[in-house]
Amino acid sequence: MIVWREKLVAFGVHFVVTAILAAIAAALIFLVWYPDPFQSMIGGTELFMLVVGCDLALGPLMSLVIYNGRKSRRELFVDYTVVGIVQLAALVYGVYIVAGSRPVHVAFSSDRLEVVSALEVRSEELAAAKDPWRTLSWTGPRYAAVNVPPAEREDAMFQSLAGNEEHQRPKFFMPYDDARERILAKSKRLEDLEKKLPESRGPLAAGVADTGIPAARLRWLPVHYARGFWTALIDSETARPVGYVDFDPYGQD
Repeated sequence: MIVWREKLVAFGVHFVVTAILAAIAAALIFLVWYPDPFQSMIGGTELFMLVVGCDLALGPLMSLVIYNGRKSRRELFVDYTVVGIVQLAALVYGVYIVAGSRPVHVAFSSDRLEVVSALEVRSEELAAAKDPWRTLSWTGPRYAAVNVPPAEREDAMFQSLAGNEEHQRPKFFMPYDDARERILAKSKRLEDLEKKLPESRGPLAAGVADTGIPAARLRWLPVHYARGFWTALIDSETARPVGYVDFDPYGQD
């Protein structure tokens, strides 16, 4: 005879334990590795959410199937050990994939900001870089500016054609604040974007409101990432991004 009360208790306990582990992993990812707004911009968390969803659904459901009060403690231990290993392996895999896609740099390059993920930086490029660029951040992206020495520009061009672009090479990084004048020179007025693309007015107005800074003090730069473009709101006094808007300033769908 099936004792559903015992099975439901096992299901509930299993669900709570799984949910706690998933919540810890989610807090690490969404609050530390992908600080706002990069979780929305990069979108590298879909696989993690899929894995967690499967863990939350399939793991506890397996408790309904395998739990039997007439089994010995040893049998239940073996059953739940196997289920736990499978669940933990799936969770670790999901976290591993998301970790590889985490943003590690936001680099000013030429006339825009480039969001660089951990997977885009080759190990040999890290070895050639100077501190603090020799390590990849685990606490959100670091800001930098690209500065290619004249003697290396030809090689950098050929490397870029081969897929190893300048913003993916920390050896060319310099402190972001040291490029302040260059960044401000490339930034543009908000009204210029609104005039060019009237549909930008709503998203820009919302973004400006979120910053709490007067619109007259803000400028904008394109933000390029793996899947397209956003718009960065730049403080004209510091040249630092103070907000990001989910709007393609090039007007692409």
